[in-house]
Amino acid sequence: MDIKLSSDFLTGLFFCSLGALAIIIGSDYPIGTAARMGAGYFPLMVSSGLILLGGILIIRSFLTETEEIGAIDVRPLLLLIGSILLFGLLIEDWGFPVAGLAVVIGARIAGRHYKPLETALLAVGLVGFCLVLFSYGLGLHLPATRLW
Repeated sequence: MDIKLSSDFLTGLFFCSLGALAIIIGSDYPIGTAARMGAGYFPLMVSSGLILLGGILIIRSFLTETEEIGAIDVRPLLLLIGSILLFGLLIEDWGFPVAGLAVVIGARIAGRHYKPLETALLAVGLVGFCLVLFSYGLGLHLPATRLW
């Protein structure tokens, strides 16, 4: 059988690996039952879903004709990872609004069609929505801005 390194095959392999790793890491948590869930129940279900989805993608890669993987553009990957790391670094000292703006802008810049006004509106809207949802709707305490 000829295995082509298609996007379906590699994505399926990644999902299966990630699901298996999560099951191994979470194996120490008590699972419980569906009526009385333990700490390991939800991670086990999500990990099992990842493995199932990965298996479907791997099977699909054998049954359909797909193109092989070409050159990989690392710019979006580096920008996404960098913006997530920047969020983690900024959240404690600068607060959620600034860290949220940084991660949304960094993620949007990673795309091919970057428009500054659209990005600014999206960032402000998403951060505002998250602030309202988490702070007021769910009553969670988010780190406040310490600009002054």
